[in-house]
Amino acid sequence: MIIRIIASSQSIELDDASNFRAFAVRIEGAFGDPAVLARLLGRVATSSDREHAWISEKVLRQWPELATESWWQEGLTKMIAAVQPFGWIDPANQTIRAHIEYAP
Repeated sequence: MIIRIIASSQSIELDDASNFRAFAVRIEGAFGDPAVLARLLGRVATSSDREHAWISEKVLRQWPELATESWWQEGLTKMIAAVQPFGWIDPANQTIRAHIEYAP
């Protein structure tokens, strides 16, 4: 699953939604204004640095095209349980750690 933050359209898209074994944020293109990137990233993440973003579980569960899909909800639950032993879940903030990738 890849959360795409796209500079050219200033939008967020979700790719490969059924792949719960890979979870990343991909920042695509150059953002001339860092505030625009911060605003877009802030729609899905509670915090981030250059390498990782803490993605809101609530945002994922309420993803518009997927919120009513049982496979989506069950897949997220299993993904969270699988990565919790590695420290990739922040239970206090209900967030999931994702690696940030950069694409031109």
